[in-house]
Amino acid sequence: MDIDNNSLNLHELTKDNFYEVCLLAVKPEQQHYVDSNAISIAEASFSKHAWLRGIYLGEVAIGFVMVDANPKEHQYYLWRFMIDANYQGKGFGKLAIQLLLVELKNKFNASELTTSVISDEMGPLKFYQSLGFKLTDNYIEGREPELILDF
Repeated sequence: MDIDNNSLNLHELTKDNFYEVCLLAVKPEQQHYVDSNAISIAEASFSKHAWLRGIYLGEVAIGFVMVDANPKEHQYYLWRFMIDANYQGKGFGKLAIQLLLVELKNKFNASELTTSVISDEMGPLKFYQSLGFKLTDNYIEGREPELILDF
């Protein structure tokens, strides 16, 4: 399957499409790395800085991204990111992050994105490092190593 910027896109969540994003799920062995999309969307309703998008292949929902976007402080934290189990391993995650960076740059003039991961052998650390994220000396909630990407 060819992947290009015309086929993968980020959609704002609305009452018409949030449910299909809620139905997406990672592989069972990955479930302890990221909360469900439904939990994330509910959590976002209590945050004044949550910025969320569905990741779409054409018109099919394949993933979800949520950023804690605080333009006043110039802080952008990748809070949640997932690609549905059926679409993993095809390069969509990498392209979705690239699209996210363009969106953050265009909407907020962002130039830095941080995130954190559960650190174990099967975790997403290597994925983020392959995209250019670098480990910092900080830990989120005392246990998750923080990563930063300048773009």
